[in-house]
Amino acid sequence: MFSAAPAIVPAPPRWQALLATAAHLALYGLMVVLPLIGWLMLSAAGKPIPFFAWELPPLLAPNRSLAEILEDVHEAVASVGYALIGVHAAAALFHHYVVRDNTLRRMLPGMGGALR
Repeated sequence: MFSAAPAIVPAPPRWQALLATAAHLALYGLMVVLPLIGWLMLSAAGKPIPFFAWELPPLLAPNRSLAEILEDVHEAVASVGYALIGVHAAAALFHHYVVRDNTLRRMLPGMGGALR
């Protein structure tokens, strides 16, 4: 069902591959860190923590000043995330239209990275 990602053709320079790996790790990190900060923030604010049909338990005792700090951190990290998402999308378009490699096409199902 799953297979390794097809190779990028032509292969990107090493610095681009390292930067892409760092960006992907940062995006995955944001998917974990932002919800946790939000959970901590709502806990410190003494608010309910909804999770689909359930309510999660608070991780912290109510503390208004800590809730405000966590809210600022949450917003700052989210802003960095938005910028990273924009850079990531721009890099994919750069590879597709300027470098003309198969970076974008290899993400599509059934394409296998084929150049057309």
